[in-house]
Amino acid sequence: MRVKICGITTREDARAALDAGADAIGMVLHPGSPRRVSSRQAREISDYVGAAADRVGVLVDASLAELAELAASCHLTALQLHLRSCPRALITQLPVSILPFLPGDRLALRRSAEWWPTLPVLVDSLTSEGAGGTGAPADLEVAAALARHRPVWIAGGLSPENVAEAVRVVRPEGVDASSSLEVAPGRKDRRLVLRFVAAAREASEGA
Repeated sequence: MRVKICGITTREDARAALDAGADAIGMVLHPGSPRRVSSRQAREISDYVGAAADRVGVLVDASLAELAELAASCHLTALQLHLRSCPRALITQLPVSILPFLPGDRLALRRSAEWWPTLPVLVDSLTSEGAGGTGAPADLEVAAALARHRPVWIAGGLSPENVAEAVRVVRPEGVDASSSLEVAPGRKDRRLVLRFVAAAREASEGA
């Protein structure tokens, strides 16, 4: 199982994620987020991380040309997108991996059927604008149902205290956390990051 620390805004927080053993770091490029980083900041963090972890850009809406430019200029290895900005064509036309959002509700089961069964999806709770990162829990029952027939990542309200239970229930391909690991928006607490990764790993090994 893989662990992603999202909402990374500084090299120091990227270092904390790497030291904890995270497999991926996420950088929010969506303008409406309090954790948004510029393209320049994302590139600097990506270059600092290098091959030590996947570098994921998080967006809500963008054109194919914009996504390709961001992936190249920010030196990303993956893009995390809401479904409305992620038609199937992007999967083959972009040079990086795609991780689309699915809302953590019952509709996710039906919407998942529209996607290739080998494509991972991220189950999260969404804002009215269609962005993730609300910190509200997704429906683990829905996520577990999805995980029985396709690769699933889970996010939304995960913390060092509850990630182990989420891993045991869903058995996901990956887990993702951001706001629960912060002392302020965009500022990670190194101890919380370490505890989150350790709890997720321990639960995965025991599942």
